[in-house]
Amino acid sequence: MIRKLRNKINNRSERKIMEAIIVILLSIFTAFIAFYAMKLGKFSSLIIFTMGFIPMLIAYFLKIDLKRMIPDIIFGVTDNLLLIIPAIIGAELFGAAGALAGAVVGNAISDAVAGFFEGNISEFLHSKGIDATRTVLGSSLGKMSGCLVVGILLIFF
Repeated sequence: MIRKLRNKINNRSERKIMEAIIVILLSIFTAFIAFYAMKLGKFSSLIIFTMGFIPMLIAYFLKIDLKRMIPDIIFGVTDNLLLIIPAIIGAELFGAAGALAGAVVGNAISDAVAGFFEGNISEFLHSKGIDATRTVLGSSLGKMSGCLVVGILLIFF
């Protein structure tokens, strides 16, 4: 019995380490590609948008139920849609410092609104019999995916 419990704890620890490594490596890869894409200029919005599908592909290959990720994807989309507005306004009015201040305030507002939508969608899915219980990795990948697909809007800036 104790041996089974130890194995379960070790497997859980190993899984958490694997999940952390996946998120860290994906984050580094995303940052590297995004900065390189910015050097390309006109195609950066399409590259960032396309990178939004990589977390979904990883989730698919790891057999994470994509339906469970819907609230997290919606969170990411809503979060970044609302975040860019104050960041752009701050940049236009006050330069780089204004962009940072706008991003901080925009992030607080966008997280609150996105969390509201995320919770509502999760409750709706649950009411329809769809299990929307999150996992650590699924939630992380879903939010990252949603945030990146908003990158398509960069084409206008």
